[in-house]
Amino acid sequence: MKIIYKLFAATAVLLYLSACSTIDGQGKYRVETIGNAKRSVGAVVISSQSVIVQAGISGKGSLIGGTTGGLIADNNSDNAGVVFAGIIAGAIVGEMIEQDANTHNATEYVIQTETEMLLTVVQINRNNPIFKVDEKVILIHGYPSRLIRDTRKFWIKLESAYGV
Repeated sequence: MKIIYKLFAATAVLLYLSACSTIDGQGKYRVETIGNAKRSVGAVVISSQSVIVQAGISGKGSLIGGTTGGLIADNNSDNAGVVFAGIIAGAIVGEMIEQDANTHNATEYVIQTETEMLLTVVQINRNNPIFKVDEKVILIHGYPSRLIRDTRKFWIKLESAYGV
């Protein structure tokens, strides 16, 4: 009965903590943003380089790992030192797993917009196209700002549109 109670408590903690996860904006939108127009501008990729993006660590991994390590140690030993060591080891392993899960391959782009501005945009590679130098893109301003492929058949130059 004691094991069932511990498993129930661990499951409840995991479900509670998993509900705290956030939407990162990669192909997902918050309800508040539906119907809101975002400013977009055409651009050309000037340069790109591979980078690593490290998201923040929330501590969930340490908490879940420490809880799991403590439960496993408690089920296998009555020694408080072993249980404490299980908690510490579980917390360290949990933090390492969370850190690995929050590390993403990304690409840093330098783009030149239609208005001749130079901007730098870092975009996670997963679920996003990888752009090459001289490729036409559209920069969508917002949180997060992101690049999409420009599939327009024509490209309006500011000089010809406004006679500048």
